Amino acid sequence: MRNEISFQLDPDREVTTEADFSYKITPDTISITDTGLGKRSVANDIEAVLRKIEFWHQGSIASFKITYQDEHGAWNPVRWDGRRASFS
Repeated sequence: MRNEISFQLDPDREVTTEADFSYKITPDTISITDTGLGKRSVANDIEAVLRKIEFWHQGSIASFKITYQDEHGAWNPVRWDGRRASFS
C-alpha cells in the first residue's frame, strides 16, 4: 500500500497575477516577497497574489498570519478573509 497525495491543476482555472513574487509558507504563516519584476507590485495586486497561493495550495489561507515584503525591504501585515485583502 502506497501513501500518496496527488492533484491535478487545471490551467484554465489558474489565477494570473501581474506581480512577480516568491513566498514561504509554514503551518501558521505566509511570507510573500515582491521581486520587483512584475508589471505591478504585490501591494497593488495583493488579492490576485493571495488567490494564486490559495490555488497552488488548494485551500483557504485566511487563517494564516500573512506578511509581504515590498521592493524596498519593508514588511507589511496583510489581512485576508478569502475575498478581500487589506493592510494593517
